Amino acid sequence: MTTPDYMQWLGKTEEMVDLVTIDKVRALRATLDYADLTVNEGDPLPPAWHWILANAIAPASQLGRDGHPTKGGFLPPIPLPRRMWAGSKLEFRTPIRVGDRLKRHSLIAAIAPKAGSSGPLVFVTVRHTITSSSGGEVIDTQDIVYRED
Repeated sequence: MTTPDYMQWLGKTEEMVDLVTIDKVRALRATLDYADLTVNEGDPLPPAWHWILANAIAPASQLGRDGHPTKGGFLPPIPLPRRMWAGSKLEFRTPIRVGDRLKRHSLIAAIAPKAGSSGPLVFVTVRHTITSSSGGEVIDTQDIVYRED
């Protein structure tokens, strides 16, 4: 696939919805070995905990070798075998709260082919805007890098 083939993915969007349940928050607190597992409706979600919510779910047969849904759904089918998170810029505008319904609107904002010392790289920037029923808002701009093995 050549550069112009996957550049047509610029501006593509996807929406996911979820509910911030007490059980999900308690499960992450337990995973992180927090001593106090008490969570109440209306408590603010700690920063970055939105990462456990509104994620793509796919059958195992439709996962790539990296454990994520196969390329060509929301993310472009860039023909490099390794896909990795390269970083995020996070803006916590208003807290998301336990009990909120939330929506994650994702936009492919940029695609940048580059040459690295290990070979070709392609950076895909995805801007996630997460809003919640209580007025919470988080902007998570993620860079995903595709590279050779």
